[in-house]
Formats: sequence, C-alpha cells, structure tokens
Amino acid sequence: MKTLTQRLADVPLKRKVTIISMLSSGVALLLACTAFVTYELVTFKDALVADMYSHGALIAHNSAAALLFDDPVSAERTLESFSTQPQVLGAALYDRSGKLFAAYAGATAEDGFDAPSAAADGHRFEGNRLKLFHSFDVAGEPAGTVYIEADIESVRERLARYGLIGLLVLLLASGVAFLLSTRLQRTISEPISALAAIVHDVRASQDYSLRATKLGNDELGELIDGFNAMLHQIESQARALRQARHTLERRVVERTELLEREIAGRESAQAQLHRTHDELVRASRQAGMAEVATNVLHNVGNVLNSVNVAVGVLTEQIKHSRLTNLQKVAALCQDQGDRLGDFLASDPRGKRIPAYMVQLAEHLLAERTAALAELDSLRGNVEHIKGIVTVQQNYAKVGGVNEPTSVVDVLEDAVQMTNASLHRHDVEVVRDYADVPALDTEKHKVLQILVNLIRNAKDACAATGREDKQITLRVRDEGGCVRVSVIDNGIGIAPENLTRVFAHGFTTKKDGHGFGLHSGALAARELGGALTLASEGPNRGATFTLELPIRDALAANDDSSSPPSMAATCADEPRQRSSGMSRERPFARGETSSGTVNPQVARQY
Repeated sequence: MKTLTQRLADVPLKRKVTIISMLSSGVALLLACTAFVTYELVTFKDALVADMYSHGALIAHNSAAALLFDDPVSAERTLESFSTQPQVLGAALYDRSGKLFAAYAGATAEDGFDAPSAAADGHRFEGNRLKLFHSFDVAGEPAGTVYIEADIESVRERLARYGLIGLLVLLLASGVAFLLSTRLQRTISEPISALAAIVHDVRASQDYSLRATKLGNDELGELIDGFNAMLHQIESQARALRQARHTLERRVVERTELLEREIAGRESAQAQLHRTHDELVRASRQAGMAEVATNVLHNVGNVLNSVNVAVGVLTEQIKHSRLTNLQKVAALCQDQGDRLGDFLASDPRGKRIPAYMVQLAEHLLAERTAALAELDSLRGNVEHIKGIVTVQQNYAKVGGVNEPTSVVDVLEDAVQMTNASLHRHDVEVVRDYADVPALDTEKHKVLQILVNLIRNAKDACAATGREDKQITLRVRDEGGCVRVSVIDNGIGIAPENLTRVFAHGFTTKKDGHGFGLHSGALAARELGGALTLASEGPNRGATFTLELPIRDALAANDDSSSPPSMAATCADEPRQRSSGMSRERPFARGETSSGTVNPQVARQY
C-alpha cells in the first residue's frame, strides 16, 4: 500500500504545496482541539469531585448533633439539602460503627437509591456516576461517614458541545488556510515550475537559447540569473563547436578537391600535399579544442543535476514550513481584542501560547538555517560552473603566444575541467608532483594535450568495470625536460596498436573520431617536445608521457624572438623510447621511481 509521500510524488507542485499545508494545519488544529477537550474533561471531573467533597463536609458538620443525640429524622432533613443539586442521585449518613443512620434519594434517581456499605475515605467513577465517601470527627473523635452518589451525564453533554465547537473551528480554520495557501504558494511554485519547464525544454530540444523568466530578487531570482548565465555560456561554447566542426569539414572537402585537380603534376601535387598537411594540422588542433569545449559542456551538465536536486530540497523545506501555525496563533490573539492580557494570563489556551511561540521560533530558525545551507550548496555549484567556464575562456583567449607557464597549474586546470566526469565514474586521482621550473611555452596547447590524456585515461578505467579505478598524475624534471605522465590502471593497449594510436583517424572507441591523440602528438611536436606511450598489454593499464623542453622563462621574456634553444635537448636526449611494450609498472600511491616516498607527493584528490 502506498504511503502518503508516495501518493504525493506525482501530484503537481501547486496542488502538492496546498495539500501539505492543509494536512499540516488540519492535523495541528485537530491535536490542539483534542488536547483542549481532554483538558476540559479532566478539569470538570476534578471540579465536580471538589464540589462534592465540600458538600460532604457541610453535611457532616450539620449532622454531627443528630448523630450525638441519635436523631435520624434531623439527619434526613439535613441530607435533603441535596435537593438543590440535581446531579446528586442519593446520599447516606453512617455512624462511627459504619451502620446506616440516615439516607436521601434524589428526584433524578430513576431506579431508586440503595445506600452501599460504609467504606474508607475516597472517591471513584463507575460508569456515569461519582461515588464519594467522607468521614468526619467531632471533638477529635470519629463521628461518622457521609456518602454521596452523583450523576456525571453532564460531562458527556459538555464533551459533545466541545466536540461540535472544535469541528466548527476546524472547518473554519481549514477554509482560511486553504485560501491562504492557494494564494501564497504561487510565490514559490510558479518560479520553480517555470524553471523546471525551461530545464525540460532545454534537455528535450538541446536549444540553449532558451531563457528562464525572473520573477523576483530573492534566492530563486539569483538561481534563475545563474541558470540563464550558464545557458549563455553553454550556447556560446556550442556555437563555437559547431563552427569549428563546420570549418573542419569544409576545409577537408576543399583541400581534397584541390588535391584531386592538381594530382596530374608531381611538383604541384607535392606542394599541395604540404599545404594540405598544414591545414590538417590546424584542423586537428581545432578538433582537440572542440573536444575540450565538449568536456566543459558535459561537466556543466553534471553540476546542473546537483542544482536541480538542491532546488527540490528547498521546495520540500518550504512545503513543510510551519508559518501557517504562526498565522493561526496570531489570529487567535487578534480575536481576543482588549482581553488579550487576561487571555494570556488566565485562559488555559493563552497560557500555552508563549511556550508554543518559543518552540515555533526555534523550528523556523532551524528551517532558515537549513535553507541557507542548501542555498550555499547551490551557490557553490554555480561558482563551480563559473570556474569551469572561466578556465576555458582564459585558455581560449591565448593562442600561438609563448608565456611563462607552470606545468602543475595547467595540469590542475585540466583536472578541474574533467572533475565531474572523474567523480561520476569513481576514478581516484593521485598526484605525484616534483618541483619543476616554469616553462616558456604555449599554455593552451599544453592544456589541450593534458585534457585529452586525462579523459582517455578516465575512459580506459571506466571500461574495466573494476572498483579501484585510479589515475596517477606525475610531474618530473629529468634531463633538461619536464615530463608529465598520466598513468591509469585501465584496459591497456594491445601490442599491435602501440604504434597506431597516434595516427590520424585511428581509434578503438565506438564513438571516437581519432583526432585527440593525433592532435596531441602534433601539438607536442610543435612545442619542441614529444608525446609517448607505454603499456604492458590488455588490462595492464597505460602510461602517456608528455615531454616539454625546459627554457628559462625570464630569459625568454628578454629575447622573445629567439627560438626555443632547449627544444633539441628534450628531443635528442638518449633514452629508452616507449613506442613499444614497456616493462615498467605504474608506481604505487606516493612512490617515486627509486621506491622511496616523496614528501611532496600526491595529495589524494
């Protein structure tokens, strides 16, 4: 059987807010009425017992002389004073030995009155009757006992009246609460519903030109502004991606046709081949940058899911707010008018209001704290998206310009741009950074290479299905070169593919196009370095290493026109190239090539 929460799961937001408000206020008011009726019932019974004890004491005082002089007739006349109390069904007077001395039967006793045997002091309720015994002394000596039997049918009548009053109050308050909740819920449900509709339209049509309408300057308004800003950034990136792809396709077609027309002449064909090769290099680089832009869009989409969850949590908190209870208390106080002071001081309901207001204030403060915490989470997600877009914009502004570059900083930017995808696939990132000098190089090309390498390593780890998916990022200064290694424990590379992975158009992925590693290898060569690969075979992981020449950044600024003098150092250094099967194993977490633990190694991401 479905619970109430499950039944409300598919109800429209406007109706859901109204239903929850009505249920909350109705249950709260019902509990309050029940408590009030119960309190009145207990109070009435206590008052009746006290009243009967008082009458019993009076009868005992007036009957003392009759007992002393053995005058039952006088005692019966004294008991007849109960005739003014219609709820008294009967009364009896016993001497000190417990013998019945005199009795009285009330006019309302339909079945007559039979005095019971004398008993100890006390009272009890049996059915609809109160039975009370009260013993008394004369001159310090036990003189006798008074027995009173009273009807409590009036309690039920009073309870019925209270129930009718409570029902009328419940219906009236529910009507007022329904009208208020129907009107006030619009301030919450309409902006959220509009935002949800825009999210649905964007997801269904992939049309990032849509914008949400801002209805206010509150937190929802800020959320809508942030959402519209994100859509604008995504639209700009998508437009640039489409333009890059269109330009690539057009240029490939143009160059292919030009090559076919000039194939007759060898010299012309060779010249055209060189020009086509240069165009393909630039096109591959654009494809690599397009992949980076696609990765940015993908990560922004993941953060948008977190934003949607946070909006749902805020909606639930607002639905369960107790502001309607505060309104009812205010209405109750307003109804008292000039009697508010007496109502708070003497009325049982009024006495409970201060304590209830304290509890309500604490609850509303807790709601506010929770809402602020959720808004902080929303703000953090928006800042994360802004950070990703800012990184992409910073790198997109530069191109073809050498500048002092920290390899570690660029590597961290690449991790940030792929961060959401890494988390979604539960890939652990281990950092193993050594102190390396700044390089004088083209920063955006280095970022393009590293983003492709990290993404490929993530895909390789995800394809294994293993739980301990891990990527190790290692930075070393070795032999005049800075070497950045991306080591994964993924599916590895077959021996026959080790020499083909950098070829244009070669890929082992179903949705791949073979541009990433090819453009990365070309970019590394243009930077005066190299991109190499090592793998021990399938399911043994892989290591991609980007080698970049070290050149003094300050000296480069002094003489920016001179070529990178250290480019040949990195390319010509005698070393074991990893173009084939490598027997090196990936280092353990925090382990250096010598087997010792580097103190600067790898804070775990």
